[in-house]
Amino acid sequence: MAVDRMVMKQIIFLLIAVMALLLVFGLIISRAVAEEMPSLKNSVPDLTAQERDERDRRLREAAERRYLKDRDESRIRREVGNYALANGVTLDGDLVVTRGTVTIAGKVNGSVLVIRGDALIDSTGEVLGDVVSIGGHIDRRPHSRVFGDMVETSSRYLIEDDDNEDRRERVENEEEREDRWHRRSRRRQWEEYWEDSFKAKIHYNRVDGLFLGGELPRIYNRIPINIDFFGLGGYAFSSKRWHYQAGAEFYAGRDFRFILGGEAHNLTDTQDGWIIPEEENSIAAVLINEDFRDYYRRNGFSIFAGQHLGRSVKLLAEYRNDVHSSLPNETDWSLFVNKKRFRPNPAVDEGKMISYAGQFTFDTRDHQRHPDRGWLIAVAGETSRPEFDSEFDFERLLVEVRRYQPLGYGKNFDIRLRAGTGQGVLPQQYLFDLGGISTLRGYRFKEFTGDRMVLANVEYRMNSGASRLHDIPIIKELNLILFADAGLAWFAGDKTAPENSFDSLTWDRLKTDVGLALTDRDGQMRLNFAKRTDAGGKDLVVTFRLNREF
Repeated sequence: MAVDRMVMKQIIFLLIAVMALLLVFGLIISRAVAEEMPSLKNSVPDLTAQERDERDRRLREAAERRYLKDRDESRIRREVGNYALANGVTLDGDLVVTRGTVTIAGKVNGSVLVIRGDALIDSTGEVLGDVVSIGGHIDRRPHSRVFGDMVETSSRYLIEDDDNEDRRERVENEEEREDRWHRRSRRRQWEEYWEDSFKAKIHYNRVDGLFLGGELPRIYNRIPINIDFFGLGGYAFSSKRWHYQAGAEFYAGRDFRFILGGEAHNLTDTQDGWIIPEEENSIAAVLINEDFRDYYRRNGFSIFAGQHLGRSVKLLAEYRNDVHSSLPNETDWSLFVNKKRFRPNPAVDEGKMISYAGQFTFDTRDHQRHPDRGWLIAVAGETSRPEFDSEFDFERLLVEVRRYQPLGYGKNFDIRLRAGTGQGVLPQQYLFDLGGISTLRGYRFKEFTGDRMVLANVEYRMNSGASRLHDIPIIKELNLILFADAGLAWFAGDKTAPENSFDSLTWDRLKTDVGLALTDRDGQMRLNFAKRTDAGGKDLVVTFRLNREF
């Protein structure tokens, strides 16, 4: 026992030392950034026309490598200056325009890439791929159609030494932007302020019923050093409870941003956010009486420190002090399936949980919600001990790796690997569940539960816009996805040795399924058909989703 306490003291000391080093590192970076700010305009050197052309060429090549799925030179049309595609005209391939405004009133069978310019997709315009504006803006008119992503980004995210050009353009247009802002009405200013600073929050589930409230999201603007506030609040009508979260944080820097903050909360929480988004789950609960999340009450506070190491790497350390409690079902109402009851919300292990948590994230995806390329690697760990004055005694580790790999125009290979383990006795709310949507799609929902978990999901996505059938009215609106899942959740015999967590796992124990999905052009709405590969269970599991599985 004395040895365990000594180890815990060492862990606590190490966490404190890491947070102290992060604080010092963040302050050093913020000071360096602050010293650079006063000389912004004077520090931007002038460029000759030849140097500017060379920089544009390098930026164009970097942008094409990143955003064009198939760099077939015969399918790329490059223009300099303003460009317009008239109504009724079709361009087969990708369009790349440098230093000009692009107006699309016709059809582009590819992507539109605008470098240091704006893109206008008119009401008759149709783009089968992505629309990307580097250093400009995208204006999409009503009734226009864009089947890919719409991305507004800066040139400094593509070539490192292009930051001076980006800064120069901001300086040159500063007075024009300021005049345009002052010409706006006071009402428009307030509308834009609230659009960025406040979000209505509405959801529906079996433990809260209808929840109405609002949220102040975290916003990191271009101010290098700032103190900001975030939180949410609202009322759950069926449970007759108020929910709130109120927090503040200090941040310094941009790409190497340091964050230090704290928050207090009393709200309904879940560990199932990775399975289904809150909005989609609310729609399922309202329409068909299906709630795919499990919930518990969390009341307490946290203190956290974070450090961004460039645009892709984030570190987070957090102290949590919470009281966890179970929540019963409070409603069975739905719009169309009133005779059906929600499944019971499972009870959790109640009590005071004091824990230390850490997270590492490496994210190079080209889009947060609809990625087509890039990596996501996330490692999260949490430990709780009686020595912390906690009523729980466990350690939990979760690792997730995703890769989105284009295989040519309109084709993608996506893979997700997810594994979890624990030491000690994991509370019920922290156990791992597999089966059903987003996990093992050919099995019953949450059919497998344990304190160990492995999961692999593979998808091959085919865009109908890239095939010979894209002109057929019905087929051109659908994409085809082939997928396979494999995984298992189980309870380990030895809960004291996480390094031996997977010794008992063999290939023949894994649960597997295969299937296909029909989706819309964006890949969001999808109809899944899955079949488990072993004997037993339903012949075919059909599910309808409003979001991608991962």
